[in-house]
Amino acid sequence: MCKCENKLLPQAYKILEITKHTDIEWNYRVECDFYVTYGQFVELSLPLFGEAPISVSDFGEGYIDLLIRKVGKVTNELFSLKEGDSVWMRGAHGNGYPLEKYHHKHLIVFAGGTGVAPVKGLISHFCKQPLLTKFMDIVVGFKNDKAVLYKEEMKHWDESINLICTLDEASENPFYQAGLVTKYIDSLDLSNIKDVQLIVVGPPIMIKFVVQAFQKRGLSEGQIWVDYERRMACAVGKCGHCRIGDKYVCIDGPVFQYDEAQAMID
Repeated sequence: MCKCENKLLPQAYKILEITKHTDIEWNYRVECDFYVTYGQFVELSLPLFGEAPISVSDFGEGYIDLLIRKVGKVTNELFSLKEGDSVWMRGAHGNGYPLEKYHHKHLIVFAGGTGVAPVKGLISHFCKQPLLTKFMDIVVGFKNDKAVLYKEEMKHWDESINLICTLDEASENPFYQAGLVTKYIDSLDLSNIKDVQLIVVGPPIMIKFVVQAFQKRGLSEGQIWVDYERRMACAVGKCGHCRIGDKYVCIDGPVFQYDEAQAMID
């Protein structure tokens, strides 16, 4: 029986594995017995410390992966836990990516910084099943080589898709390219533009300029998907933290088609 039948009631789940990506960004593999899909998030909590929304970066039989950044009271305490310890969790919450809309399309993903986490599982999903898409372009950006996430995973992605990993700061590693992610938009082949589906996730300023650049190249609003995962708070539309106009990102999102999202001033 699923322990988390009530999505609003936290339950204790064991930490199965902890993997360090950077000094402040670790992946926690946590046992899971409820349904989840790419783009959703869960609420993690620790008694006496509080609750934090965390995007699901990947999942499998009996587990989910959560990339956690050490940035506050709850996440600081999470970094003191060990494999075998338990965390409290409820979810999954929000609307994820509509995978069927990307089938047999030219899928393009732009992600920056920790924004790579919400699409990590989706990218791996399509890399493992290359026949599901016509072609994939993945452009991810980080501040420097010490901030790069999913280094091992990217080696596998690079074998089956067009992967571009950019750094704001120069690196001697030939795997990384210099410059902002927007620098590489014009290099992508959009000759079959009607087949393109674009996903953009990252800082708001990055989303803004990436979307504008692709619109100049002819993409329609209905071909673009944006992720406002950073806006999460209570997950039930009560605290108002994620409200943008008449939308509650935790309920109506965090994934939005751009024809709906363009009116949401973040």
